[in-house]
Amino acid sequence: MSELYELEIEKLEKRGVSRYKAVLMASQEARYINNQQRLGNLESKEKPTTLALKKLFEGRIVEDLED
Repeated sequence: MSELYELEIEKLEKRGVSRYKAVLMASQEARYINNQQRLGNLESKEKPTTLALKKLFEGRIVEDLED
């Protein structure tokens, strides 16, 4: 399974997202998802971290260029 994520990280790097930035982006999204679940705005059986990583690898998280 870790090999799959290694391939995904390589794809992110080709898009210009470093590993460090990918971790930051995924953690920020996971916190947002967790807050939305606590407020009752989002329901999912998956963990917030899993959802955030899926969104990151699908390209559904936009990189904050101000950093």
